[in-house]
Amino acid sequence: MQYIFYKGAGVNLQVTSRTQSLQGETVSKAKLQRGDLMFFTNASRYNYSGIERIGHVALYLGDNWILHTASDYAKIEQISSTRWSYFIKAQRMI
Repeated sequence: MQYIFYKGAGVNLQVTSRTQSLQGETVSKAKLQRGDLMFFTNASRYNYSGIERIGHVALYLGDNWILHTASDYAKIEQISSTRWSYFIKAQRMI
């Protein structure tokens, strides 16, 4: 996400998904727009509190699609019901 936002918009994002979640403007799930960052928890962080719950970030592409990394590669996929159950918040950086 750092590379995408820096190269595409000149925006410097923080280093981790947790600190990135504190940047920008909070957006409700109902008002998601293409380019918003979505933050999710995961199985290992599910019971944590605050930003420590965040374990994953994705770029919202619109129409229920995201771009995110899976291990060492980028992936575009529809947001599954399981992933939605891990959704914590969204932030608009631009």
